Amino acid sequence: MEKLSSVQYLRACAALLVLVTHSFSYQVGDHAPFVGLTGHLGVMLFFVISGFIMVYISGEAPFSALTFLKRRAIRIVPLYWLFTIFAALLAALLPNLFQRTIFTWPHFLESLLFIVHEAPKTGSLSPLLSLGWTLNYEVYFYIAFAMVAFLHVGPRVILLSILFIGAWLVGLLAPPTNPVLQFYLHPAPLAFAAGTWIGWLFLNGEVTSNKRRILALGLVAAGGLALAFADGGTLGFAGQIVWATCLLVLGLLLESKLGQWNLFEKLGDASYTLYLSHIFVVGAVVHLAKRTIGADTAMAVILTATISIVVSCTAALVIHKTVEKPMLRILSGKRKPRQTTFAAVATGVGERS
Repeated sequence: MEKLSSVQYLRACAALLVLVTHSFSYQVGDHAPFVGLTGHLGVMLFFVISGFIMVYISGEAPFSALTFLKRRAIRIVPLYWLFTIFAALLAALLPNLFQRTIFTWPHFLESLLFIVHEAPKTGSLSPLLSLGWTLNYEVYFYIAFAMVAFLHVGPRVILLSILFIGAWLVGLLAPPTNPVLQFYLHPAPLAFAAGTWIGWLFLNGEVTSNKRRILALGLVAAGGLALAFADGGTLGFAGQIVWATCLLVLGLLLESKLGQWNLFEKLGDASYTLYLSHIFVVGAVVHLAKRTIGADTAMAVILTATISIVVSCTAALVIHKTVEKPMLRILSGKRKPRQTTFAAVATGVGERS
């Protein structure tokens, strides 16, 4: 499948939105105006992109569910386990570093296995690596997507949408008291469904560009964003999904006009690493900043957040290149391409990656 630069840029934007949120929330708290919402927008954008990509890479025909799940596991599990183990070691050996994270063996093992459960002490549904709650939704989506692998793309997308809309309506009409059921009956998976529809339209060649369509999508995206900021309930959540969906379509429409933004493309490639790793970097930078420049002024908060963002992005690019890419190459059974001479490349001779 052709690599879409616009999707990579949007993946970078999604990761940066989450990073910006934590760069400030670690200093001023989660309830500061607009701080938490910025992170939620990033997550919704991730979910919509994920729905699109799964349809895009699986194509129009039925596919092997087992092969699909194997590839998804190789893509998300090893790096998540690596950072979860790191968080577990810190929580077990240096518990004073954490305010809410506590190491217990059940909590650790259930987190590794993507089992939604109540965390010790807080009762929240966050796994030991708190960011992993989004991966629990990703795994839920992957399993649902694999279950309809025997269908062509149209029926596949429609059936998935019925499943996620039905689950949301059940939770809306008969709100469960069990927190795990609340998790799975939440409207969040609707973002994946929205992305699958864009994927279906894109495969059918129906995502075509014209000035009027671009303008309309821009206005709808702005309206969705305004709704997200104006309402903290269901309407606001719908606004988040509308904004993320329109942004993805706009990116696809403008694909040929975006040009080459090397840094954003690299951050898009490293977006999963950035998402999982930044929480450790931000925590370390904020801790050091409080001991040196303090956090009592707006200028100190902005400076600390800026340093957190720069260092987190740098660390993610390094980890992606030195850890994630080699690990994926090994697990996928691919060899690193050899260096070739100019003559060999010119004549079309070279190692297959």
